[in-house]
Amino acid sequence: MPLAPRSLRRLAPASAVVLAVLSAAGPMAGAPRADTFTVTGTSWGTATTAGTLAWAIDQANTSSATGNVISIASNLLIDVDGATAIDAGLDLAQFTRSVMIEGNGATLVGNPTFVTSGGQTVTKNNPDAFVTGDTPVTPSFSFAKIGTFGLDNSAIVVSIAGLNADGLNRFALVEAGARLDVTTAGIVNSVNFDFSGRNITPGFEALAGATLNLDRVVIDKAHGLTSLAGGIVAGSDATINLSSSTIRDSNSGPAIVLAGGTANVVSSVLDGSGGVTVVGGSSVATGTVNFVNSVAFLAGPLNGGGNDRMDDNRFLAGAGGTINATASTIIADLVSLSGSPSAANGVPLDAAGGTIALRSSAVMVTTYDADGFSGQIGYQTSAGGVLTADAWSWVRPTPAQTASLLPTLFSQPALITGAPGLPVDTISVSPLIEETLPFPLASFPLWNGVLVGVVPDANGANALLNPIDGSVITLDVFGRARTTAGLRNAGAVETTVPEIDPASLGGGLSLLLGALACLENRRRLRR
Repeated sequence: MPLAPRSLRRLAPASAVVLAVLSAAGPMAGAPRADTFTVTGTSWGTATTAGTLAWAIDQANTSSATGNVISIASNLLIDVDGATAIDAGLDLAQFTRSVMIEGNGATLVGNPTFVTSGGQTVTKNNPDAFVTGDTPVTPSFSFAKIGTFGLDNSAIVVSIAGLNADGLNRFALVEAGARLDVTTAGIVNSVNFDFSGRNITPGFEALAGATLNLDRVVIDKAHGLTSLAGGIVAGSDATINLSSSTIRDSNSGPAIVLAGGTANVVSSVLDGSGGVTVVGGSSVATGTVNFVNSVAFLAGPLNGGGNDRMDDNRFLAGAGGTINATASTIIADLVSLSGSPSAANGVPLDAAGGTIALRSSAVMVTTYDADGFSGQIGYQTSAGGVLTADAWSWVRPTPAQTASLLPTLFSQPALITGAPGLPVDTISVSPLIEETLPFPLASFPLWNGVLVGVVPDANGANALLNPIDGSVITLDVFGRARTTAGLRNAGAVETTVPEIDPASLGGGLSLLLGALACLENRRRLRR
């Protein structure tokens, strides 16, 4: 049972028993009952337009009852074009009291548009950055703020289930001390067409002391088009729990950004959307990201991703930051990323003043010799940063960081560096051009390879624990049994694929031609 409020805990035991009996019998006389506000309107509406979501939120904010519910009609499409924002940040709503929203598969739909000086119409489906001289038509709104800036929001808990978004900007900002729980949501085509350079990037943001819980949430095609890349899920001195969720084909800085506090990323996938950046915060000196039973596929458009910037496609632990990668897989597909050889250093692991610790994890970067990346330092430390690993972790060697060097770098003499590990397609020998397979096949260990059955007693002393609630994780990132005969694979995937020639899957020639075309384009840009 949840604990009683502090005021009740101070009562004498007999009084507490009486109150418990009365609570079990039903609401006390005079106590306001919870209200339910039903939404059927297909437009955003206003506070005075009954049946709209804007009205329901206003009603929930002003109701004196507790446990209020906003129930939206099943699969309703709610048009937000033409809505009136509540502030200069183009937020549609603010929650000032606790409430539960039953989305029932409804979707907030925006169609942000502007016309370039050359007459091209830009929409959420062909996003591009707004620049001076373009003509705004319809901006992209952000959904909501949870709590109020500068106030004590610790009593505010907003729960949202089954509410989707298409064509908005930021889904939610969680103000200091408030809590937001979002489950079973699909968020697609997020763009920041706000025409003002406010640099609000798509996704979620949690501020000091706030808690953000995302469970079974899919973020697809989130594009931050202003100059500041703030991350798709971001926190400052906050707590973030991301579970059974996916961020894919998105381009708004790293997928996860944390400055102070804790972020637990569990049984989740970062697919072509950048990596993780963590540093210490302003009020919380340390930032810790626990990346558990999860996959990061760091790849650009050439291999199905949405973000090709070297700076975003890495796991970066800066000053005060720690990344604990446990039973996870991190893959960097270098041929599909864009940048110079020096910019590639630290892709995929960059301990730049902080610590990155691998625990039964698998990490790989491919080689793209044609563009001078043969000397790339994929696993980098600087400014006193540290890389560590346990004896059940695998790190793939590169031409510049051989199997003889990696155990020292990770302070682990028993570090696994052999082959085969994860599938790699060598599409050119001279120059050496390697390509991972498309996701998710890229993350499947090869049959009878060095990743298979690595962790002993995986159902006992070495059971995999969820850092959010301490429960035992029994399924891998794709929902299959996490252990086999009491053993667990290194990385996030228990399923294996036969040891095959990846080129036999087809596409080797097209990948080579694409890589060479990418190379030629880079050369032209550097002239």
